[in-house]
Amino acid sequence: MLAALLLCLPVATAASPQQAPELSQDVVAVWNGGSVNTKQFDLFLGKHAHRQQQGNEALAHMLQLQLVEFEAAEAGLTVSPVAVDARIEDARVQIEAAGQDLDTILASRQLSKKEFRKLIADSLLHEKLVRKSNKLADDAEVTAEMLTGWSQERIASLLEAAAIAPAGMALDVAPYHITLEELGTTVRRTMGDRDLQDRVDQLVLGLTLPQWAQQQKLVLTDVTLHEEIEWRRKRVEENPAYGGVSYEDLLKSRGATIESVLESEELRMAGYMRLLSEQRFPDLWFAELSNDQKLELDSMFGPSRMVGWILLHATEEKADELDLDFDEAAAELKLLSERIRSTTDFHQIAADYSEHEVTRRRDGMLGRIHRSEEGVPQALCDAAFAVDKPGIYGPVKIVDPNPFAPTSGMALILVQDFDPGPSPEEFRALVRRGQHRDLRKQFLAEIGLRSHWSK
Repeated sequence: MLAALLLCLPVATAASPQQAPELSQDVVAVWNGGSVNTKQFDLFLGKHAHRQQQGNEALAHMLQLQLVEFEAAEAGLTVSPVAVDARIEDARVQIEAAGQDLDTILASRQLSKKEFRKLIADSLLHEKLVRKSNKLADDAEVTAEMLTGWSQERIASLLEAAAIAPAGMALDVAPYHITLEELGTTVRRTMGDRDLQDRVDQLVLGLTLPQWAQQQKLVLTDVTLHEEIEWRRKRVEENPAYGGVSYEDLLKSRGATIESVLESEELRMAGYMRLLSEQRFPDLWFAELSNDQKLELDSMFGPSRMVGWILLHATEEKADELDLDFDEAAAELKLLSERIRSTTDFHQIAADYSEHEVTRRRDGMLGRIHRSEEGVPQALCDAAFAVDKPGIYGPVKIVDPNPFAPTSGMALILVQDFDPGPSPEEFRALVRRGQHRDLRKQFLAEIGLRSHWSK
């Protein structure tokens, strides 16, 4: 429904109406009045990946290659072109046996044949170094565990040094010098098209939203940034997936702080999206909604309840003797319900018996839901809002029509913490924040964004 409403919004001036430049091999994205080249994109990827798990993995890979080259040179080890050719042919045979094509795989990894050949040569040198270190014969087999152990032993201290690398560098400890752009190049080659497009979107939004705000004479203030922080803090507190940790604790576990978030480009982009949503959804927009539209929004952003469940899968027609039909699943849940005397009992039985794996791992808790909640079967939402006081209810029949991830069965539901809904001002803010994903797509379409990974 909201997507349809978005289509009715006027298109605001988002950027200069110049003709978008053409994409080329060195240009990853273009839009009306601007473009991003490969070097800019790789630097962006490197900055965002640095000190994150993805960046650490890419850095370890790069260090292994450099480590092999430095130590092989020092030891006077080399590999012949004949040996490299033989290993490449072995790889081709194995890949074709698996029904794939080497050239296609190289293209998907954005690797040239020359670069692939160098990787193969480095892998052969790596094996020679491990044999030398372990005093093995030249033709002795080298296991993956031996290769990994040799590398990790030497790389661990270098990865620690990456945390204090100077500006523009991922690592700067002689003889190892890896720039953030070089790190980004490696990261890019490990990413799929969807993730690459998402990163392009982030980069282009970071470049164009400030320009848009300046054109609209809008100023991004600290108040807006702190509003976004508070929204995130509340989402973390309400989400059982985080196990009750605070937003600050979550940031700490990721090596970040409130202060570092406030200084981040990612938060500024979210702040600009708040300005965009306020412009596209002014108070007048809410005042002119029809009753049906107001009810639809209220079901998504209005009253909420904290809900948990114990699900047993069921089907109308059994495909196996071990399958349960809905009556059998209901009967089993009734037996389980007789053992429940408290919410603690509910959580324990959910952890032991629920067949919804994600929520089972958090003692059956789904979290706070509205009358209509993305990712939650509507039958469950209806059941949670059909009761007028906290308690444990059911069994309730759940039939999810989602063809991609159907969840059908019988459930006991725990309903607690009734929230009557936000104030009118808070409601408008929640609706606006809920439109960021769709507005982001609309804004990028308005400026004519195209990239090598656009669908």
